[in-house]
Amino acid sequence: MSPAVKLNPEPDLDISFQDFLVLSKLVFDWADSYDAKDWKRLRSIIAPTLTVDYTKIGLKRWDNMAADDYMAMVTHPGFLGDPTIKTQHLLGQTWWEKISDTEVIGYHQLRAAHQVYTTDGLDEVKLRGHSHATNEHYYRKVDGVWKFAGLKPNVRWNELRFDEVFKGLD
Repeated sequence: MSPAVKLNPEPDLDISFQDFLVLSKLVFDWADSYDAKDWKRLRSIIAPTLTVDYTKIGLKRWDNMAADDYMAMVTHPGFLGDPTIKTQHLLGQTWWEKISDTEVIGYHQLRAAHQVYTTDGLDEVKLRGHSHATNEHYYRKVDGVWKFAGLKPNVRWNELRFDEVFKGLD
């Protein structure tokens, strides 16, 4: 008989099942609020400060971005606030890394489909562009509640006309 395999040699680094459920809902709410452009829901799940690392997609890293600044960036008309852009952020597999009792990193497979229309009436498609990535998401407990505290996308590849989807954050 072979000896029992120890799956995780450091059990204190495991997240609880309750945290797993809460964090799973949190990442779903992050993705779905982007896709629904439900900015009130997104605002309700984010931490007071976030780490946003867009260096792998040609932008910069913000270590302590205020929640209001994050919301202004995400809802900007040159980004997801553009009413002619529809998205669907599909999550694949996820694994969780417990950093401490108040910090967890989620590693998420992600396919983000983007469709841009000619007008905000959403009648005629102008272009499509999709991204395939893994996202490192940061989660922090704030006053005993898990919050989304930032992200670091690692794009594997983009397809179609993804580089034309967003107008920019000028």
